Amino acid sequence: MATEVSICSNALRKLGDDPITSLSDDTERARLCNAFYASTRDSVLRSHPWNFAITRATLAKLTSTPAFDYTAEFTLPTDPYCLRVLKMQYDDMDFKVEGRKLLCDEDSAKILYIGQITDTAQYDPMFTEVLTARLAAELAYSITGSNSLTQQMWGIHDDKLKEARSIDGLEGFTDGLVSDTFTSFRR
Repeated sequence: MATEVSICSNALRKLGDDPITSLSDDTERARLCNAFYASTRDSVLRSHPWNFAITRATLAKLTSTPAFDYTAEFTLPTDPYCLRVLKMQYDDMDFKVEGRKLLCDEDSAKILYIGQITDTAQYDPMFTEVLTARLAAELAYSITGSNSLTQQMWGIHDDKLKEARSIDGLEGFTDGLVSDTFTSFRR
């Protein structure tokens, strides 16, 4: 099972550097990992509707209303923290996310969303590979000073992400939450 430290250490190893034993180590490597880890994790979570991170919630309606366009606003979830709203309960429901609110013309709001999953025990192994590759790409220049290695790491990340999206997409989540340009064009 992966841990934050093992993910960071594997990213460093991909760059030819030594692993760390803790994110609080008194080394530049550990400080860089500590600085980049959380934001990189959240970016990778937002990049795809990972099955392990999809969460359902009924939102709390606020007493305030939007100034225009919509008639109701709801607070986005904090447990787990909402990183990306995928859809409302019914596909034809129009909504917009602004700040930490969901705006719509409904009296109630049930959503599917990507939660900020911080427990590495819940991570899909392919997500862990993508996160490790992304972290290596983010750290590459700071660790090595090499533009070419940085570009190589981004290429590895992109390949891992494509593979993981393909495999993750085969696990029964077929209700069309996210469509790319190609599938939107074909319709």
